[in-house]
Formats: sequence, structure tokens, C-alpha cells
Amino acid sequence: MKKNLVIFHLESISRQRLAEFAPAFPNTLRLMREGVVFDHFFSSATSTVMVLTYLFHGNDFEVDTSTTFEGMLPAHNNPNLFTILQDAGYRSNLICLNGHAATRPVRLRAWDDGLPKLWDPHDFPSLFARFDELTDEPPFAIYVWDLLTHIEHSLALAPQSRGLTDQIERACAAADYAVGVMRQTLEQKGLLDDTLVVLYGDHGDDCWTHGYKGGMIHGTEPYTGIIATPFAIRDPGLEPGVRADLASTVDIAPTCLALLGIDADLPFTHSGVDLARAGRDFAYAQNFTANQPDRVEAGIAKAFSISDRTYTLLASSRGLEMYAHRLDPGNHCNLLHFFTLDGAGRLLPLQSALQAGHAIPAWKDNPRAVTALAEDFARMRDALAAHIEAKRAYIVERGVAPAHALDRTCLAKISTQSRDAFFRGAPAHPARPATPAFEFSWKIR
Repeated sequence: MKKNLVIFHLESISRQRLAEFAPAFPNTLRLMREGVVFDHFFSSATSTVMVLTYLFHGNDFEVDTSTTFEGMLPAHNNPNLFTILQDAGYRSNLICLNGHAATRPVRLRAWDDGLPKLWDPHDFPSLFARFDELTDEPPFAIYVWDLLTHIEHSLALAPQSRGLTDQIERACAAADYAVGVMRQTLEQKGLLDDTLVVLYGDHGDDCWTHGYKGGMIHGTEPYTGIIATPFAIRDPGLEPGVRADLASTVDIAPTCLALLGIDADLPFTHSGVDLARAGRDFAYAQNFTANQPDRVEAGIAKAFSISDRTYTLLASSRGLEMYAHRLDPGNHCNLLHFFTLDGAGRLLPLQSALQAGHAIPAWKDNPRAVTALAEDFARMRDALAAHIEAKRAYIVERGVAPAHALDRTCLAKISTQSRDAFFRGAPAHPARPATPAFEFSWKIR
């Protein structure tokens, strides 16, 4: 007997939001306790549409030739996960609670034309009735997307809320209630233990902590607070628990196919991995396509990030930023401000910045910490450079001019954004040495 598949899309829910509003998520947290939680999962993008495209196709190159967000079309480097399942005999469907269904029906280019029409009612009773109907006949594969926790859709709860925080908390509670109802439907039908259940967050919200950004709170640069999202798999063949392995959005499709026992080819070179068999050294994320320019008027730079269990390194036209995301989950301190780059691109401590307060035990008197950070920086920068260059090559191979691909010199300089404000009020110290220029090689050392 084939296992069923249900994927719960936790719209705009980061790990931080899940933790902060934990009392609003009893059903979600129950499902997570029943499954395997990946404690170092990073979303592949900061916008919902890009995340959906990357999940369905199991890679994050699908839209990289486009120069505009509106013009993004999936390249079909891999077939859509739900098309694969439909071809394997599954009843594939996508249902979506859309608070603006009457005026703005959901149109999703990543949902293939050969799949059943996306169903987007504006009320929970219709959503629940549709889910009940779709689970009557196994095997089924259902993608459940509740938009209520998106900032725009949560506005429906404003009349019952006392301020924005209360509004978001109420939206979280309502979305969690929906998860509980659908879990109960599966359980009452005796299908829960015959169903692979996946919960994941597409992105979080920055809430202007890195600047106004044209008013946007996501779709901005891939700082950890946006890309660190929940991810859990409930499967009868997996022992519940917490795994420290790195995981990415692009790994969801190959992992689901493996757990469902479907031998399907994901031919694209840069596809995700089956998390039950293999891990990854790094997780990558981006906010724009690889061929999309900065949004200068909004203060948003196209940025690529690489994360491991300790650091997140970003590259943009501003240069490089590096954050110890477990110590600084909001990514407020660019650690590279404590350093300079020598002529070979190696990090050297900026001694003038390490002469006061707790900077002394953290860095000046802690050479092992300095050495470790410098080594990890070099390793992560090389990997990020290779990832960015692969995207440039992908654009060129498809006959498109890489007009807005990231300039490689961005990987050879430290971003100075906010550096003066960061050191404001510090004791007087000698002028910082100028950062020497060096030729950055794309080749991994």
C-alpha cells in the first residue's frame, strides 16, 4: 500500500516566531514532537513564490535567468514533485486559504498546468471540507498552504486584535487550529500512520530590523532571522527526535520521494539531497534571482547567503557580512567589522577594534576563536563563490546575458554598511588600515 503525502506550508513562520508564540501552536508542536525535527533547516529564499518553486522542483536555479520578479518562470530543471507523484498514481492537489480570494485569486506559475487547479477558498469551513474530500481516496498528495499568517492576510484579524503583535499571534493560532483539524481528519479516517506529513516554514519576517527596505519585511536580504524556519517530518518509518543536520528547502522533494519509495530521477546537477541518506555541509539562500538587479530605491541588495551550524555569510554588491547566528540570531553584528582583509584575502584582526570591554576576552585574548573564525570564513567564502559562479554559468549556458549577475569583486571586500555607527562611542583608536585589494579566484582552494 502506498503512503500518502501531506505538506503543511507554514506561511511566514520562522523558528523565532514559532518559539515566541509557542502557546499559539499546540497542534503544530504536537506534530513536530511526533516526527523528526531538523534543528538547522534554512529556507532557500526569502520570498514565498521562490520558495515554492524551489521546493516543487528540488533546486534553487529554476528562476535565475529572469531579471524581474514578475517575469519569473520555472525552468523545469527537474519535474515538479507533484507531477511526479501524479504520474505514479497519486491524486495531487494544492489547497490554499486565501483571504483575498474574491479580488486576488492565487496564481502560481510553479504549479504545473497538468495538475488539478489550485483551490483557494477564503474560509476555513471550505478548506476543511475540501481536505476531507481529497483524503477519501488514497493514495493522495496534498499541499496545504494557509496564507492567514502572511502580514497582508492577517489584516483580516485586525478588528479583533489589540495591535499588530496580537494580530499576528491570533493569525498563528488560527493557522495552528487548521493544522489540528486536518491532522484529526487523517487520524479519524485511520490514515495518519499511512501518511508522510511534512511541516515547513517558507520564510520569516524581518520587521524592519535591518532598515526600512521600502516597507518590506520579507523578500529582503537572506539574514538568518528570515531563512531559519521550522521543518519536521512525521513518518511511521522514522524515529521521532531532533536532528542537528543541515537541511534546505531544495531537499524536501528528494526526501519525500525517497520516503514514499518512488524511484524518480531528479536529473539537475544542483538538486537537493535525500536527508534520510545524506547530509549537506552548507545551506544556501537568496532574495532575488541571480540575474536580478538590486532594488536601489528600496534599499534592498540582491544577496546570496551560505549557512552552517554556526555562521551565516552574505555576499552582495555591498560586500561581505558574517554573523554568528546562534549567538546573534537577529544578525545585528557583522563580525567582519572586527577584521580586515590582507592582500591574499585572509582575515586579520583589526587590533584597534579589540581594545575595550568584552571585545578583549571575546577576540583579543582569545586567539583560538580568531583562528577558527578566519578558517571558517575562508571555507564558507570559497563555497559561496563556487555557488554564485555556478549560477552565473547557468545563466550563460541558457543563452541569457548575465547582465545583473553578482560581480565577483563583491567577494573580495567587507561591507562597510553601518560600520561607523557600530563603532560610534568606542574609545579613540588608530585609523583603520585600508583594505588591500586582491584578485579573488572562483576556484575552491
